[in-house]
Amino acid sequence: MSSLEKDSHALLNIAQPSSTVAVIGAGIAGSSVALALCKLGVQVHLYDSASGPAAGASGNWVGAFHPHITRGDSPLSQLTRLGFDYTLRALEDLTDKGLLETGVDWDTPGHLQTVPAEEADRMRETLELLNFPHTLVRWAQPNELLPTALGGLYFPQGGWVKPARWVEANLQACGELLHTHYNSKVTDITPLQAQYSAVVVCVAENALELAPIPGARANTVKGQISKLRCPVKPGVVLSGESYAIAPAADDWLVLGATYERPVLHMNPTAEADALNMGRFKAAFPELPLGEFLDHRCAVRSVWHDRLPAIGPVPNRPGLFMSTGFGSRGLLWAALGGAIVAGHCMGQPLESKLLGKITPRAAKA
Repeated sequence: MSSLEKDSHALLNIAQPSSTVAVIGAGIAGSSVALALCKLGVQVHLYDSASGPAAGASGNWVGAFHPHITRGDSPLSQLTRLGFDYTLRALEDLTDKGLLETGVDWDTPGHLQTVPAEEADRMRETLELLNFPHTLVRWAQPNELLPTALGGLYFPQGGWVKPARWVEANLQACGELLHTHYNSKVTDITPLQAQYSAVVVCVAENALELAPIPGARANTVKGQISKLRCPVKPGVVLSGESYAIAPAADDWLVLGATYERPVLHMNPTAEADALNMGRFKAAFPELPLGEFLDHRCAVRSVWHDRLPAIGPVPNRPGLFMSTGFGSRGLLWAALGGAIVAGHCMGQPLESKLLGKITPRAAKA
């Protein structure tokens, strides 16, 4: 347990442990909740409208994870550090079990978040004020790690993971306690509440339709990623002015994702691919891009304050959420699993920090 957890968490026995739980959504959120529950001996029934797991954003070829930095060390930033620790431990545990392979399914080669030149001095000053250890983050000078005129934040442990492989490994690790129900679209949770001791909503798009919260607001955002042949590996994960990931064992690179709203359709467009490639070339003009291979679109759910919604639904006993991950699903999923499992077992992890991500209404 991290020092942050030790300082902020208290175990409270306030409910009877759940014996069987229904989880709606077989992506990285739902599979992480399922695994956390199965580890505690709970029977889990996993429902998804698709024919198999990881059909939504969790089906993207690869994604990045690293902590978030803000000048005042906001709750978002503190939570990303906690989520980052949970993500690393989850991936390491699945690797130790032989269900994932480092360098193939995930890795931590480091992450460079470039910063516009006009913001560089202020960001360097922010790092000095925060005084984080360099093992977490440090400033990278222009051209230090890659040929670019941009400096940025360098996270030495920042990494990438193939989300669909993570989902698959989670479900394998659940063992016989997991029962999957694919091609099963849930539009009303009432029958599930009558059948199971708890229900957990882990979908992005219609979470608030399944579990309404008066005053809550969430937006759906479309993101398109572009896959290209990769003649030269960056060596680190990139974000900031351009988002790019090139797993060392593969011959491709993924650019993106776009941030499109309102969502008018889910078809990939040449314009979005051009935007992804243009941003990369502007930030890294000396790094070549190979031939275009493929593209993919998915939606993200963004709550009003850009924090996830994890924990009990207000005034709805036995109903929980792990959703609203936005573009940080790989940071929130394992943490979400632990939080929801604690509630389902009557031993919730409680803290002022975690209280900020309990499913909630927007402030007036």
